Amino acid sequence: MKVYELIWRRVILIISVANPKSGSGKSTSSLVIGTTLAKQGATVTIVDADPNQPLMNWSKGDTKNPARIIGGISEDQIIDTIDNEAAENQFVIVDLEGTASRMVSRAFS
Repeated sequence: MKVYELIWRRVILIISVANPKSGSGKSTSSLVIGTTLAKQGATVTIVDADPNQPLMNWSKGDTKNPARIIGGISEDQIIDTIDNEAAENQFVIVDLEGTASRMVSRAFS
């Protein structure tokens, strides 16, 4: 199925990127997936749920990335944040921290 078919059908996909190992490429994968989808015309929000905020720090630079990147999300806010972004976007990508935590389990719920 192509992105334009997903857009036409108003299918919302939530992609959570997780791995208990730090430095395994979660943030890079989230950014590449989100950017690729956004460049094809999809509305995309990437939620930087990593306490180190690598994507938020990256987005402060000179970028023309069409995906929206948000961060500063607490464990108590993650479910509502995902739901709110899913109501407004076709894709929500959640970049999670490199540990097993309640934030990770909530993002998958």
